[in-house]
Amino acid sequence: MRANEINRKIAVIFATDIVGYSKHMENNENEAVKSLRACENILTKLFIKYDGNLFNTGGDSFFAEFTSAVSAVECGAEFQTQLEEYYRENDPSIKLEFRTGINMGDVVKEKKNLLGDGVNIAARLEALAQPNGISISKSVYDLVNGKVDLKFSDLGVQKIKENEFHAYDVLLKPSHKRTLKVSSKSHTPLLVIFFTAVFILGLVGTLYFNSSSETSQTSLKVLTSDKPSVLIMPFENQTGNKDNDFVGLGITSNLISTLSQNESLLIPSGNTGKIIKKNSLPDKKIKDEYGIEYILRGDVQGVKGNFRITIEMTDLSKDEVVWSQMYELKDSTDIFSVQDKLSLSIMERLSVKTKGSLADKTVTKNPEAYKKHIYALSAYGLKTVEGSEKAEKLWNEAIQLDPENVKLQFMLAWVHWRKVTMGISNDAKKDMKTAYEIATKTIKEADPWAAPNALAGLIELFSKKHEAACARIPILLSLTKDISDLSMANLVIHSCGDLENAISNYEKILITNPHHPAWVFYMYTHALIEDKQYEKAKTFCLQKLQENHNWKGVDQTLYLLLAFIHEKEGNKKMAKKMFDKQRAIDGKGKTAQRIHKEFISKKDKTYLNEVIAALKPYGLEDK
Repeated sequence: MRANEINRKIAVIFATDIVGYSKHMENNENEAVKSLRACENILTKLFIKYDGNLFNTGGDSFFAEFTSAVSAVECGAEFQTQLEEYYRENDPSIKLEFRTGINMGDVVKEKKNLLGDGVNIAARLEALAQPNGISISKSVYDLVNGKVDLKFSDLGVQKIKENEFHAYDVLLKPSHKRTLKVSSKSHTPLLVIFFTAVFILGLVGTLYFNSSSETSQTSLKVLTSDKPSVLIMPFENQTGNKDNDFVGLGITSNLISTLSQNESLLIPSGNTGKIIKKNSLPDKKIKDEYGIEYILRGDVQGVKGNFRITIEMTDLSKDEVVWSQMYELKDSTDIFSVQDKLSLSIMERLSVKTKGSLADKTVTKNPEAYKKHIYALSAYGLKTVEGSEKAEKLWNEAIQLDPENVKLQFMLAWVHWRKVTMGISNDAKKDMKTAYEIATKTIKEADPWAAPNALAGLIELFSKKHEAACARIPILLSLTKDISDLSMANLVIHSCGDLENAISNYEKILITNPHHPAWVFYMYTHALIEDKQYEKAKTFCLQKLQENHNWKGVDQTLYLLLAFIHEKEGNKKMAKKMFDKQRAIDGKGKTAQRIHKEFISKKDKTYLNEVIAALKPYGLEDK
């Protein structure tokens, strides 16, 4: 056959395949086939919706041609969304997982089939994709980036069998973030310059609103997958004395806040390390699920006056310890010096530079005050009445030991704010006034710092001083050095009504820190719903409700927001089901008053009042 008789064209190829279908068939053939039929029905309808043409199927695999790259990617994303919703609502015994690859390239039309490299690379991308995930080629990425409401993760140049191509993951979930080894032809810089650290910034951001999850117009650059990731695990207290916990807690937090301010590193939150430790995840799973490249582990041994700090770094790509170091801590005042040496040693190991001392900005250099401060932060993070009371007591004791310390005094502002937002204040007006006075005093007397500016802005919003609060946004963004700072600044941005930047910032936060304190989950959902992105909000809620949260209020709010979405869509049956689920959590359910208090800083209450009015027929009470 002569070349001019070959029917060639450029096409967008969509390839999807079931993960482990043979095993499902072996275990329960009937249920596997039933599940496949349901999934195929969903996919077929979506091909019609997005103008995709199915040209080949192998029973458990499907190949379709699209004329639009945007349509193909949106089809793939909606397929995963509808699968998740179908499984949640029907709970079949076998839940099939699909991997999808999408490529645009030259293909040969042979009868009703398509052949050639364009199809082969789509198949390779499908094999590269994660279960329930989508991988696309650069040719597709270049066409869809900025045109679809999705985020992407650059995987670099990949070589599978005879095909070499530049690939991207579609980030349908924050957990899909990963780093893959790139082809030798791809040269990504390993590390660039670190910035000096401020210990308390990371801690306050991590504990702000402090309900942990277990499982634009900003100068901050988004941390992406081509940047090295370093997981700092909680340092182990091996002294046999719980009174020495503060040593490991302090060092762990200091390292996280130091390294996380570097724009060119991905440093997971302290919560991530705690959850990984709690679940005893093996290194391979940490590497595969989180895209982590290096892990830092450490322990504290000995007794007071003779502590020994040991640290080691594991390179997960090599599965070996590549560096270890030991430090002596003879006196409690040495902890700041040791923290400084640890950070500088890590930087030296990673071939980067820093300026000045890293310990000179620690919240307090008084060792006993520092110890009480560390325990106060831990207690405050519990988000309980008892925890808040304990934190207040410990911070007051720390201030007595270091009475001129403005940053320690500022910690009490969060306590007074918490009393009001948790509804446990005996005099809300007085507590809010005290918190504001402390915050504004800190702004005047301390070094430039995002935290007091953020709290002052939130209190101004609460007090209906909207212009003053929203005018703080440029200052907040100028002081934003890491994701913790951005989390605080974004509450003011969101509350002031800038939905576009608020949503963008929440997504940066969630991608960088999938175990962020859980207030960000429902605040992000609020932003999506107010922006009328109902499908995206629904998908996110369903995803987060599969996780475990240490505060039942998170799940209640997510169920309430799902009820509101279903009500807006006219599905009253599902709306009632979601509303009843939130009420079943504690037997009472949330009230209109509680909804307002959870978003106490919202400038325009129209949206919140709309939510409350929509849920009143289902039994939402005022108080």
